[in-house]
Amino acid sequence: MDTIGKTVIIFSLLGVCVLYGISLFVTPPFVPLDEVALHENEIVRTEGVITEFSVTEYGNVLMKLEGNQTELLLFVESPNDRRELLNLSYGDEIEVEGRVQVYRSEYELVVSGNAIRKVTPGGNISFVSQIAAHPEEYKGKKIRVAGYVEDVYTRVFYLRDEPGNHRMRVKLMATTSSISELQEGDKIIAEGVFSYDAEDMRYVLNLISVEVL
Repeated sequence: MDTIGKTVIIFSLLGVCVLYGISLFVTPPFVPLDEVALHENEIVRTEGVITEFSVTEYGNVLMKLEGNQTELLLFVESPNDRRELLNLSYGDEIEVEGRVQVYRSEYELVVSGNAIRKVTPGGNISFVSQIAAHPEEYKGKKIRVAGYVEDVYTRVFYLRDEPGNHRMRVKLMATTSSISELQEGDKIIAEGVFSYDAEDMRYVLNLISVEVL
C-alpha cells in the first residue's frame, strides 16, 4: 500500500475516533413529554412523573411517565442495576434519556438503567412488582402500595400490577372500614402492614386505609 493510501486510512480512523469522542460528550436535546412522538428513532431527554411500574417475566422493567397531559411508556431492557430501579416510587419525577421507538402502534422510550435520574421524590409509594421482587425486605413494615383492585370479597381483595403479572393479597384489619365500595379495576394506594401469613404460607398486606386515585 502506498503512502497516500496509508494516510487516507489513518485520517479515516482518526475521524471515526473524533466523532465517537464527541458523541460521548454531546447531550441529547431535551424534549417535553408531549413532543416525544415527533422524534421517532432519535435519542432524546425528557421528564415526567412515574405512575406505573412492572417487571416482565424476562426481567425487563416497564414504567409509565405522565406529564403535560401525556403518558409515555419506558422500556428498560434487562437492567443490571434493577435493584436501584426498584427503589423508585409512585409519584417520583424523573429525567430519562433514550431512543424513541414505536411498539404495537404506541410510542415508547427505550432507556438504560443508568440513564434515569430522580428529579423530585414522590411519596415513598411502592408498586406491586417491586414488592414481589423482594417481599422479605418489606416484612413487618408499614408500607403504601399502588396497584389495581381485583377479586373483591367481604374482608379480602387483591392488588395487582397493570399487566397482571404480580398480585398481592390484602386483608382488612379490625379497625379498617368496609371495602364494599371498591370496584374491580380501581387504581388505588393501599396502606398497611406487610406480613407473612404462616397458616396460608404467603405474604399479605393488613390494610389500614385506601386512597382511590
